[in-house]
Amino acid sequence: MKKALIATTALVAAGFATSATAAEWSTSVTGYYFLGLGASDNSNADGVGILRDGEAHVRAKLVADNGITFQARIELEAYTNGDQIDENYGTISGSFGTIMIGGNDSAAYNNHVGTIYAPGARIGYYDSFRLFGGAGTNGTFSDPGVASDDVAIHYTSPTMSGFKVYGSYHPDPATDGAGDSNNPVFENGDYWTGGASYSGNFGDFGFGLSAGYTNGFGAADTDTVNIGVNMSASGFKVAATYNNDDPQGADNSTETFALGAQYSTGPWTVGGGYRDHEDLGEQGAAWVTYGLAPGVLFTAGVEYSDADAVAGSDFGGLAYLTMRF
Repeated sequence: MKKALIATTALVAAGFATSATAAEWSTSVTGYYFLGLGASDNSNADGVGILRDGEAHVRAKLVADNGITFQARIELEAYTNGDQIDENYGTISGSFGTIMIGGNDSAAYNNHVGTIYAPGARIGYYDSFRLFGGAGTNGTFSDPGVASDDVAIHYTSPTMSGFKVYGSYHPDPATDGAGDSNNPVFENGDYWTGGASYSGNFGDFGFGLSAGYTNGFGAADTDTVNIGVNMSASGFKVAATYNNDDPQGADNSTETFALGAQYSTGPWTVGGGYRDHEDLGEQGAAWVTYGLAPGVLFTAGVEYSDADAVAGSDFGGLAYLTMRF
């Protein structure tokens, strides 16, 4: 009887502790879903294709009495995938800035400001999923820096007069995928990124600038420098990117230039861009987006790719709905 009473008391106490803890946190589930139809003359994606893609995002937030904010985020793919979990991390924020630990894109990538995106980057000219993602094309171009969700520690400074600095250290670039572990990740082909950015408004004119550096990524220990700039006014936005990849110990760096623009008025947005990669060739895209309802967008666009490394070129189009919830 005594043991049963002790066990019951412990369970009740645990229940109260759980309820009290949960009450302090703000939790939510958000996400998105894309669905649409595409057409392409790519050798690996020829004819008509059907698009479906989505994610569910679990978010939690707690603001302590001393003002420090704790947050956690886990993103789950809405389809069966060897890398079922996408971004996943926790953050601690305060007057000292933000410390993040977990799986997320590099600091240089996350803070780059020189690219224009269609919703979800499903149509693109630079770093995007793009219509042409299979072999025989110029692939999933991931610059600036590195766009992967391997385990890392990130730091972002407080923003002062529009300026901030940031950096991330990634001990093992192989920790984004089915081989993830919940054990500590130690050095195994590590790399780091760093940079600074500025964002400000001057009346109706907006201006953004970013500069990032990635050290020693991949088998070639590639160093990457990327610079981005954007300007906006009266519904117009223009963005430009310069990127330089330089494998260590080799005199064969490659440069990339990209330019994008968009115009928004009411429920309409028209955008597009062009990219020229020294080795991979040219990529262009254009799209139009219309807001159908709160959180619902319809987008239609085209892409063109002329990869110098393969014969021929690719052309295609995609029409899709974006539903954000």
